[in-house]
Amino acid sequence: MYYESSASVSSMSDSSLVKTVHRKFQSSMTEHYRSHLDGTNINTNSMLTTDYLNHFSGVLMLLEMLPGDPGVSEDVLSWQPISYEEHFDVTGFPESELAKKAYEHAPHDIRAAFDEVIDELNDRLTAVLDEVRRKVDAKQTEALARLCEELAPSIHELIAEAATIVNHGRNNVVDMHSAGAEKVPAQVEIDALFD
Repeated sequence: MYYESSASVSSMSDSSLVKTVHRKFQSSMTEHYRSHLDGTNINTNSMLTTDYLNHFSGVLMLLEMLPGDPGVSEDVLSWQPISYEEHFDVTGFPESELAKKAYEHAPHDIRAAFDEVIDELNDRLTAVLDEVRRKVDAKQTEALARLCEELAPSIHELIAEAATIVNHGRNNVVDMHSAGAEKVPAQVEIDALFD
């Protein structure tokens, strides 16, 4: 009985020790990569860069142009979500490898907040573009213009929220959903426009 209790205590303290060592290692890696960020376009506090947000800003710009220029529909509809790391694999960002490593070791709370906004952006844009495809295929130009006009501001807001996290950390972001309102799924919001 005593032996089992000792083993259990030892196991708990081993687990605690492993967590402590892991936490200290992560912290030292964060500081190591942070020390390499001066003079780059990667924020030294968040260890993120707004360059990734160009992936969303570009399609938003095309989406806003679409009602007046149907020729951009192919470019709009070819957009696909890509991860932070994938973005830096395909762009000419000068510090792409450093950007990926810094993201990997970014402060947990900042990265979690950023990833949450990015997930919402991806969900919203995917739902919007599914509806855009239906309107383009059906040649519903008025409904398409209305869709783009109504939904572009919410995409702008999400991009701005992500940029604020990159530039100032999570504490300076006004949570758009904290006023007691539940998050409305993107498709529900889109469907409501046409009821």
